[in-house]
Amino acid sequence: MKNKKLTIHLWSLLASVATAFLFWGSLNISSHLTQPANCMPAHCFCEYVDMQSSIKQFSNTFSSFAFVYVGWVIFFSSVYTKDTLMKIFGISSVFIGFGSAFFHATLTFLGQVLDLAGMFLLSSFILLYAIHRIFHLTRTNTIILLIVSNVILDGGLFIVPEMRRYLFGALIVSGLLGELFYIKKQHNPIDTKWLKYAFAILLIAFGIWILDLTKVVCEPTSLWQGHTLWHILSAIATYLLYLYYRQEKNKD
Repeated sequence: MKNKKLTIHLWSLLASVATAFLFWGSLNISSHLTQPANCMPAHCFCEYVDMQSSIKQFSNTFSSFAFVYVGWVIFFSSVYTKDTLMKIFGISSVFIGFGSAFFHATLTFLGQVLDLAGMFLLSSFILLYAIHRIFHLTRTNTIILLIVSNVILDGGLFIVPEMRRYLFGALIVSGLLGELFYIKKQHNPIDTKWLKYAFAILLIAFGIWILDLTKVVCEPTSLWQGHTLWHILSAIATYLLYLYYRQEKNKD
């Protein structure tokens, strides 16, 4: 068991390093991007924006890799259990980390789209995974629904970008309600310990996100940013949610 865990974390570390190299290489195209993110010039969270650097927001960029590492841990853990949907869950976390890092490094509209696309993928997975279990959908149908819904959501980023945060919030709330409905339907009680921990941490993270966005608590040049904590805490909540999913699988 210890060797298995060590192997998972080693592979996750290597994959995270490879993702970081891919990210660094992708920054070469940022010099050709001229359309800024919607939050520019003064509403891209609290952290100071260094327009002369290839990394516009240092702390917010590198804290995004918490999602990358957590995602690879989930993915490689799911390789052992041969759970395709949990592999997708892991890749969703990797994608959200990569997109978030690219967004904070470039503060371009493309970065904004990649950031939100990852957030939509992860949050829509949570909702559709609940629907998958409630209505006993096949794995294939669930994956098709995930693809179609994200094509629609990502298209909306170009049509109504100002709705991006409301859509993400609606997906998270719908996913939670779907999960609660699934739990209520079960004849045998489900241990919701990890789910409760994940939700509690996410609530704390959201509170910090608001304080940072509104600059109520703000020190622009500090390495410790509220949005940085949002990334780290949300990544932890993602892993706790995976533990909840895995615990249910193990029980089955």
